[in-house]
Amino acid sequence: MQTIDLSKLSAAELQAELQRRKKEEKEARQRLQKEFVTDKDAFVSHAVSKFKQLQKELAELKEFTIREANKLYERMYKMEGKEPKEVNSFSLKSENDEMRVTVDRQERFEFTEQATVHISAIKEIFKEKFASRNKGMYNLLDGLLIRGSKGEYDPKLLAKARVQIRDLGDEKLIEEFDKLEDCQRVVGSALYCRVYVRNAQRQWTDVSLQFSSL
Repeated sequence: MQTIDLSKLSAAELQAELQRRKKEEKEARQRLQKEFVTDKDAFVSHAVSKFKQLQKELAELKEFTIREANKLYERMYKMEGKEPKEVNSFSLKSENDEMRVTVDRQERFEFTEQATVHISAIKEIFKEKFASRNKGMYNLLDGLLIRGSKGEYDPKLLAKARVQIRDLGDEKLIEEFDKLEDCQRVVGSALYCRVYVRNAQRQWTDVSLQFSSL
């Protein structure tokens, strides 16, 4: 493109040239913005589509793995003329002892209404112990040790805390945690399957499908 010597232009021509350049810059920005939006939408659409596809495939893989593992587990007993035992977990290993598939049934718990009484008591004990000396520590205990990801008190987290509380030797806390444990009830169960392989050290390693491990 030919360069224009602005010093040789009249005031009107200079104004027109500046307007032309301004228009060109605006069009260039709009073009870049349009290209960005096009590329962004294409990327998001592709990523979402791929995730949905893999989610469907993983769901089918889980269903297949659990179904076929259960069939083989039952066959293992029936070959010996025995009824399969009901268990919460079992594993099937390859004959060369290099691979293993494990199926787990885990119960889901929730707290009864009475649990709030003991949770409040636990909070008060923590408050007495830490709030005056270190409010940040108290908030940490209440926010991380007790609360689950949904902002509710998580039975699993409290069960873990109960073990650590016994190490502290505080009788009041131990008593409240014991009472709290009695306020749990089973609300269902979930099935999981995991796959393991031997590493170079002959240890079992999990073949994880979680993004954090990839």
